[in-house]
Amino acid sequence: MLNEKDNRINEFMAREDIKSIIIRTSTCGVVIVDKDGVIVGCNDILKRHRAVRHMQLINRKIEDVFFRGKKKDDQGNYLDPLIETLETGRVLTREFELHTSIGDETAICRVCSSPLMDDEGGFIGVCGVYYDLTPYRRKKKQLEEINQVLVQTNAQLNNQHMETIRAFANAIAARDSYTRWHSEKVAEYAQQICFSLGVDEEMANMAYLAGLLHDVGKIGVPEAILTKPGRLTDFEFNIIKKHPTIGVDILDSMQNMKNILTVIKHHHERFDGTGYPDRLEGDSIPLLSRVLAVADSFDAMTSDRSYRKAFPMDKAIAEIEKNVATQFDPQVVSSFMNLVQEQYISK
Repeated sequence: MLNEKDNRINEFMAREDIKSIIIRTSTCGVVIVDKDGVIVGCNDILKRHRAVRHMQLINRKIEDVFFRGKKKDDQGNYLDPLIETLETGRVLTREFELHTSIGDETAICRVCSSPLMDDEGGFIGVCGVYYDLTPYRRKKKQLEEINQVLVQTNAQLNNQHMETIRAFANAIAARDSYTRWHSEKVAEYAQQICFSLGVDEEMANMAYLAGLLHDVGKIGVPEAILTKPGRLTDFEFNIIKKHPTIGVDILDSMQNMKNILTVIKHHHERFDGTGYPDRLEGDSIPLLSRVLAVADSFDAMTSDRSYRKAFPMDKAIAEIEKNVATQFDPQVVSSFMNLVQEQYISK
């Protein structure tokens, strides 16, 4: 049973002037057609819509106002949900393209159409409520275009970023012909080891960039030391040991390099804590630095240098295994060995 509150609401909504006010003040266009499709009523919002403003609407057929006399398109689809409701009696909610009276301009509308019945339940017409989505769709299109520009700009910046990184790597290679492709190979090895470890693509790509730049600090090392054919003195080796921190200082002003500075700084740390520059130990060494240590050592051993010829592959692999848990992280070496066995890293 209805309580007093429900009765009061029903009585209030039954007032004809209330219904008229709701339709008149709606932000949507409202149109009512009789069972022949002739417009018999509409609100001011619809009258002011750019699709029909300045047009005579009352007593005109809906298809003549909006669709130049057509009810269906060439594929046999109804051009307007209201027309479809007129012919099928179904309640519909659908988006469609409304042709306007301004040249070939169109409007995107969401339309809710419902049949109207008399007191005896007989069909007498259709009411359609039109919500204009055009401003929102235009804004969405503008945002999509802006986003596309941003995507293209970001791609250009990434390309410039990579060009800058390769320029640094080439600057090192130009000083020492023996390490011409060292950075590129270390970058590839480090990335493959990361994938074998199961890290995500973003981290693997970071390892690749760190590999390209890990020796950039050697720009600050005298060429005579870099290319010396014999054994380095303690003094010379101490100068070489500064290249990770020199590299960090060089790259520090590049905002998009921040994430890999720590990786570069610590790629010569040793798992047992006897490396440089900070003598970090075990898991306190960044994971990507531990990856880089294996990749760097492997390529150094399998490449000709000014002071020696390249090691055979099996000897280089044996050296990596020999230094597990002293120089290298056992987990990283295990992933490296998986790559070797699967021939991901070849001669």
